[in-house]
Amino acid sequence: MKSEICPICQGSAFLDQRAHYELALDQAPTNYKMMRCAGCGLRWMTPYPNPEDYQTLYDNDYYEALQEGGLSYPEEKQELLPCYSRIANRFSAFGVTKGLLDVGCGTGEFLVAAKANGIQGNGVEPSAYAAEKAAEKGFHIVNGVLADLLPVSEPYSAVHCSHVLEHVPDADRFMDELKSVMALGAPLYIEVPRQFDGVLDVMHRIRGYRRGYSDYSIHHHYFFTPKAIKILLGAHGFEILSMTTYLPCRRAMRKRSVRMFALQSALWLADRLAGRGDVISVWARRRA
Repeated sequence: MKSEICPICQGSAFLDQRAHYELALDQAPTNYKMMRCAGCGLRWMTPYPNPEDYQTLYDNDYYEALQEGGLSYPEEKQELLPCYSRIANRFSAFGVTKGLLDVGCGTGEFLVAAKANGIQGNGVEPSAYAAEKAAEKGFHIVNGVLADLLPVSEPYSAVHCSHVLEHVPDADRFMDELKSVMALGAPLYIEVPRQFDGVLDVMHRIRGYRRGYSDYSIHHHYFFTPKAIKILLGAHGFEILSMTTYLPCRRAMRKRSVRMFALQSALWLADRLAGRGDVISVWARRRA
């Protein structure tokens, strides 16, 4: 892949010095560069992040240490339970009762929420530690990546893929694999961060806040925009049903306060006016 050409829309690209600065890539062990498409706005890191440079992120300690947002992994998953329940309810509304696949299932919290909503699901997870923890909850988990499931004997009737797409080395190949495991008409839920352009990033920029370099600086390969997601899914035969950049359920369990109300209001307004919340949440279905 040539770094000067966008891997999503094939538009021209340029070095994004601001993103490079905000991730403190000048301190990285490898000479990483941040590219940005002039067309769809996609950003991506080149070369593809070397796993050896962030290998500590997904060992056993990762699932017990503090995450980038200041919560431990179990605390973060506990906070997301309202979202998992809402997503599972939406799958139920599509008529899904079995055959759900959770791609990058972690320690299995979404599969638990799906089961509570009457949906039988399985998972695939690259971390051996997380896969084992998910399996202990009673689910069939493949310790590997999506390609390890191919070919499937029976296509899945629904797929949940949250905060996975930004990590993969090749988004086109990943979407081809995703399509290959899904039945025609099957619903798909994808969620990725809205990084650099979201209202929270703008607030940090105004305050002069800059994170120092850490493994988190390079654990994402892609940084999507709503436009880039639309192009990617459309090119691979998916019909987008809905898209938002703000999910109030992500902070529904936090203590109510004036500050929290202001934060939620800012995210809601940024989403409504410019699609600049803190995530990109997409419902789609395989149409071809």
